[in-house]
Amino acid sequence: MSIPAHPLARILLALAITGAAIPAGAADAKPDKKKSQAAYQRGLRADEAGKRDEAMAAYAEAIQADNANAPALRARGKDYLAAGLLEKAGADLDQAVQAQPGSADSYFARGIYFAAVKQHERAIHDFDTAINLNLERTEVYNARGSARLSLAQYDKAIEDFTQAIKLRVDNSEPYRGRGMARAALLQYRDAVDDFDSSIARKPDDQEAFVERALAFIGIGDFPLALADLNTAVKLNGGDVRAWRVRGAVRERLRDDEGAVADYTEAIARDPQDMRLFLARGAVYARTNKPRESLADREQAVQLDPKNPEAYVARGGSYHLLGDHEKGIADRTRAIGLSPGYAVAWAARGNDYLLLGRYDEALADLTEAGKLDPNNADTRQAGDLARKKVDDIVEQAKAKELAPETGNVTLPGVPEAPPAIPALPPPAVLAGPPVTSAAVTSAAEYQARGRKLIQDSQYAEAIEPLTQAVTLDPFLSPAFNARGYAYFHLKQYKQALADFDQAIRLNPIYTNAYVNRAQVRRASGDTAGADSDQAKARGLMKLAK
Repeated sequence: MSIPAHPLARILLALAITGAAIPAGAADAKPDKKKSQAAYQRGLRADEAGKRDEAMAAYAEAIQADNANAPALRARGKDYLAAGLLEKAGADLDQAVQAQPGSADSYFARGIYFAAVKQHERAIHDFDTAINLNLERTEVYNARGSARLSLAQYDKAIEDFTQAIKLRVDNSEPYRGRGMARAALLQYRDAVDDFDSSIARKPDDQEAFVERALAFIGIGDFPLALADLNTAVKLNGGDVRAWRVRGAVRERLRDDEGAVADYTEAIARDPQDMRLFLARGAVYARTNKPRESLADREQAVQLDPKNPEAYVARGGSYHLLGDHEKGIADRTRAIGLSPGYAVAWAARGNDYLLLGRYDEALADLTEAGKLDPNNADTRQAGDLARKKVDDIVEQAKAKELAPETGNVTLPGVPEAPPAIPALPPPAVLAGPPVTSAAVTSAAEYQARGRKLIQDSQYAEAIEPLTQAVTLDPFLSPAFNARGYAYFHLKQYKQALADFDQAIRLNPIYTNAYVNRAQVRRASGDTAGADSDQAKARGLMKLAK
C-alpha cells in the first residue's frame, strides 16, 4: 500500500485508522440519565422483593448508563456490604460520595460501611458530616452512638442514643445502645431501665435480653439474669454468647451440672473459642474431675498457645493430678509469655508455698504483690510465705546459738582442712597481761561475741569473734557468727568471706548457707542466694 506524501493526507489517514478502533458513538457518548434512572428503580423493586442479585444487576446497568448516579452506587454498595463483598462495597460508596459530595445519604451509607469494617473513627467522621448536612434522623445518631460505644466513648454515646430516642421514641435500638453504654459505666440500674424500654418496643430482641442479663449480673441479681438468658436461648439458640453467659450464671447459682451443659452447648457452636474450654475446665476442676479439667485446658492451650491464662489453668490441673513439676513448668511458661501477668506469679508462688519451697514462694508472691497491690489473697499468701521463711531462719539461728555439745566428725570429711593457717606472730597477739579473770580460750571469746550479737551490738561483737578464730582457725561457728555481725553492719564483702570459710570448714553447716543466702541476695547475687537456700532446704530435710 502506498502512503500519501502530502501531510494533510497522512493526518486524514491516521484519523481514519484510529477511528476504526473506537466503537461508533463512543467518542461523544453522554450519560443516559433516563435509562440509568429506570434501571435504578428496577433495582429498588428487586431489593424490596428480596432479590439481591437481580437488584445488583439492575444497579450495574444504571451505573453503566450514568457512572455519576450516586443513588445507584449507594444502593449497590449497600447490597455488596450485605453480601459480605466489603472491597466492592467500599469502592461503590467512595464513588457515591465523589459523585455527589453534598449528599448526606452517601456519607451516612459510607459511615455504615466503615463501622462494619471496624474503622469506627472514620465512621464517626462520616456520620458527623451527614449530620452537618442536616440529616437529622434517628438511625444516624444511633449509628454514631454505636461507633462511639465501640470506642469506649460512653458519655458521648449516651448523648447520641438520647438524641436518637428524641427523634423517634418507638425505636428499640437506641434504648438498647444507651443501656449498654450505661452498663459500661457501671450504671446498672439505669441500664436495666433502658433494656426494659428496648424490650417493651421489641419483645423478640434477643440481644436486649442478653444485655439486660449482664446488667442484672452487675447488680448481683443472678436469678433474674438466668430468666433473661433462658428467654434469649429460646429466641436464638445459635447465640454462643447467651450459652456462655448462662453457664457463668449457673456457676454462681451453684448449678455446676447446668453450667457444664451450657458450656458444652457453646463449644458445639464455636469449638474454636478457647475461653469456653477454660470455663468448662474450671467447673471440672472444682467438682473433682481433674482429668476432664486437664483435657479442656490442654485444648485451650492448643487453640491459643501464646495465651498465659491457658498455661496457668493447665498448671492447676497438673497439680490436682499430683504432677507438680509440670504444674510449675506451666506457670513458669505463663510468666515467660507475660511477665506483667500478676495471676501467673501468684499461681506459681502458691504452688511453691504448698510444696514447702517458702523462699521461692516469697519471691513470686512479692512480685505478684507489686503487679497487683490490691489483691488481698496474694498479700495474705505472701505474709504466710514470709513467716515461714522467717521461722526457718530463726530456727537455724537458735540452733546456732545453742551451747556446743561436742564435736561432730562427718563421714568422708577430714577433721581439719589440709592447709592449716599459720597463727599470727606473737606481736599481733600481744595485749594486756592475762589474769585469772581474763578470757583464755577461743570458746570463751566466741561466747562473748554471740552474747553481743544477741544484744544487737554487732560492731562490738567483731573483736571477740576475731580473737576466737585467731586462737582456733577451725572454729566454724565463730566465722559464721562474725559473718552475721558483718552482715548487719552492711559490710557484705567481709561477711561473705566469713560465711565461705564457715562452709569450707563444715560443708553441711545449714545456718551458714541460710546466712550466706541473705548476704548474696543483699549484694545482688540472686542466683547464688537461690542456690544457698536450696542447699539449706536439702540439709534440713536430711536432718529430720
